[in-house]
Amino acid sequence: MKLQYYSLRPSADAEATFARFFEWFYDQMMDETVDNSDLACETLYMLECGQMDYKAGMQQAIEQGNAALQLKLMNMDPRNAALEPEYYGDVDKVLYARNKPFLWLWSAFDKLPISRNTLFAFPFRRLLGGFLFRHLGENVKLFHNIEITYGYNLVIEDNVVIHRDVLLDDRGGITIGKNASVSDYANIYSHTHSSNEIADVTLHHTVIGANARVTYHATVLSGSSLGEWSILGAMGLATRPIEEKQIKGGIPARPLGVVEPRGLPS
Repeated sequence: MKLQYYSLRPSADAEATFARFFEWFYDQMMDETVDNSDLACETLYMLECGQMDYKAGMQQAIEQGNAALQLKLMNMDPRNAALEPEYYGDVDKVLYARNKPFLWLWSAFDKLPISRNTLFAFPFRRLLGGFLFRHLGENVKLFHNIEITYGYNLVIEDNVVIHRDVLLDDRGGITIGKNASVSDYANIYSHTHSSNEIADVTLHHTVIGANARVTYHATVLSGSSLGEWSILGAMGLATRPIEEKQIKGGIPARPLGVVEPRGLPS
């Protein structure tokens, strides 16, 4: 039985409100006079506290001596935070400095209730991804708790679906081809450590081919790309490249079958 997905929309009032927010947010991102960290603060203040003017809110908390509120608001500011990738020796400091405020916003957004509302969260993550990633295609669906390393080494092409709690380690680069899907709790890596020296890191460009599927809890190790139309089965561990149209699963992944595409887009 081949199922069709429903097309869902919010109420007219909500749709208009969402559209106003997205227009404001996009304009702010594109305005070179707006500091990205200030924008991250303002956006989180709006979404979490339901108010505008982050700086005024912080000043009020200081004047009131409200240490708890000060701590809450300070944690919205990426300048007061360090993310794990900042410690890595291969980080491009210029590109990461550009991305960091929105990487912080990306992660903090997922802690908010509104992040579970796909009618708002899908377009919001597409706006962020368009800034963060090397390339983001059309009609991409990005669910909550997707963890990204740098962002600037990540290519996601048209019609890709990435489900919740996925790790995309783009240190060496990841490309996810058109119509591919990555299921819940999957991990895709693009770097390895030497068994003799943990600081000896090798980077690979990991490719998930067009129409390929990385299914539930599966892991693609660095250098183990998936060919077009291939499938890595649930909890499978890809330690080597998976050829086009091959189905593999297990630990390590071994052949299970062959995909025979039927009238699907290439």
